[in-house]
Amino acid sequence: MKENSIRRAVREGRAALGTQLKEFTSHGIPWIIQESGFDYVMIDHEHGAFDIETIARLAGWFQATDVSPIVRLHKSFMHMIPGILDQGIMGIQISEVNNAEEARAIVQLAKYPPIGNRGLSGQGPHTNYKSYGARHATEYAPWANDNVILCPSIESLEGLANVEAIAAVEGIDMIAYGHSDLSAQLGVHLDLEHPKFKAAMKKIVDACLANGKIARGSAETEAQIAEYWQMGCRALNLPGSDVSTYLAGLKARAARAQTRLKSVGVPVP
Repeated sequence: MKENSIRRAVREGRAALGTQLKEFTSHGIPWIIQESGFDYVMIDHEHGAFDIETIARLAGWFQATDVSPIVRLHKSFMHMIPGILDQGIMGIQISEVNNAEEARAIVQLAKYPPIGNRGLSGQGPHTNYKSYGARHATEYAPWANDNVILCPSIESLEGLANVEAIAAVEGIDMIAYGHSDLSAQLGVHLDLEHPKFKAAMKKIVDACLANGKIARGSAETEAQIAEYWQMGCRALNLPGSDVSTYLAGLKARAARAQTRLKSVGVPVP
């Protein structure tokens, strides 16, 4: 069983760097992400088109790498958490968590006793098909409770107001925020340099630091990468997704080709 790569990066004093999958599901994707230098990947069930069989295939392929996959779910799909974790997924990010009660409900589904009430199931992808039997509670469950990252996402004014209580919930490991939704709620949509948004971020990070939880920042610029690390974010979700990365690369290649063709008199769009 491998240590969660987010935990490993934090333990080593590094930033845990993450990227996002919304579209691509081929077996080479985990290796490409690892080769690119990322520690974790967020598989986007909330805004992507991934069913549980696709998530299970991705989980299996990521097990062959050092990149830990986490799945983003909206809280209305919390009932899927046990089944997703049993496929070998190493973390769950839950969108739009507004209070400590919702955070505790997540913990109940995702952590084994004595922290939560996740149902016991052996010989699956999550245990590498080993059967722990009577040793499940003493060997596998403690490892899973430490290494399966639970990450509520703050996306509303209510969630922001309650972030200290959310961070204090036992079993919550990391707290993120939805920068688009939260900034919109603050009346400064996607103005991530606005003092209102900066203050909200600081409140989230301070709540994490005060409760021994990992703060995850979503850096949209290179300057924000250093700024958010200095603020206290030890996990950093970098800009874009598989879609935006692919589009940007193709557009850049096409633009270079069109520039060269135009230089020799060829019509271009």
